[in-house]
Order: sequence, then C-alpha cells, then structure tokens
Amino acid sequence: MNISNMVSEAVLAFTGIWVFWRYFQGLSWYNRILWGLFLITISMTALVGILLFAGIEGVAALHHSLETLAGSLGVVCVIVGVWGVILKQRIRQSSFIITITLGLGLFLLLLLNPTIGGFRAVVPSMGMVIVLLIAFLGVMRRDPRASWIVLAVMILALATRLGQSKSLPISPIDFYHYTLSLSILCFGKAVQNFHQPT
Repeated sequence: MNISNMVSEAVLAFTGIWVFWRYFQGLSWYNRILWGLFLITISMTALVGILLFAGIEGVAALHHSLETLAGSLGVVCVIVGVWGVILKQRIRQSSFIITITLGLGLFLLLLLNPTIGGFRAVVPSMGMVIVLLIAFLGVMRRDPRASWIVLAVMILALATRLGQSKSLPISPIDFYHYTLSLSILCFGKAVQNFHQPT
C-alpha cells in the first residue's frame, strides 16, 4: 500500500470531476460532452489507481485499459474540444460522432494490437502538440483563453518529462498526478465564463 500515491490519485480524480462541473457547464452540449470524456477518463483512471496503489492487484488490467482510453479517446476529445473553444465553434452531432469513432478506434488499436501498442505513449504527446498549435491560433488573435491552454499544455509537458525523474523531492508518480491536476485546472480556467448557445 502506498498512501502518498493514493492521495495524489484521489486529488487528480477529484480535480477532473470538480473542474468539469465548475467550468464547463456554459459550453454547448456536444462541446461539453467531449470535454467531459477527456476529464472523466482521467478521473476514472485515477480512481482505479487508488485501488491499485492500495494493493488490489486485480484492477491492474482495468487500470491499464483506462490509461489507454484516456490517452486515446480522451486525447482526441480534448483536441476537438480545444478547437471548439478557440475558434468558437459549436460541435455538431456529425463531428461528435466522428470524434468518438476515431477515439474509440484508436483505443482498440492501441489496446489490442501489440505492434501499435508501442505507440501508446506517443499519442498523448502528439495530441498535446496539436492542441498547442490550435492554442497558438488563439494567441495570434489575442484570445486570453488561448494563454490558459498553452499554460496547461506546458504544465502537462513538464509533468510527463519530470514525472520520470528520480531526483525529485517527491515521488515521480505524485509529481505527475499533482502537475496533471494543475494542467486540468488551467484547461478549466480557459473556458471560465465562456458560454456557447446550447
């Protein structure tokens, strides 16, 4: 049992759920659902992670699957979600279905195909690069929301990079969880007081 890892997982799970309910209610329906899938897959992974760090080894396969889901479907959803926020686009049903289909297809490929499964860590990094490029469009338009998204991606990159370091004053896993929580909060701040017609 690792108490500190359980606590950081709990903080991450709570942050994902709280940020969604606190900041994303002003978006149109499909935009909100896409953001919700991004945040809830992270929170679900963290909740199962609590059980894993509590010593319940039987949830390891479920945790692996949820990590893959967050890094595939969740990443595709946040790309389209950021596009909707920065370009003030209301996501239509057809775009929503295409996004979900692509995300789930990518999830199944990464989960079931051992060859492609090696790219599991690459997909989130590529996704964040795409998100950053979209955010830069907003920066060029002097949209303050874009700055929060850029900050979120920079924190996420820091979490991924330093989360593997052994020289941190805290557990690398805890560092990753806390910085990911901060990144999620920045995504929430990007849509604060932003309202789209439902």
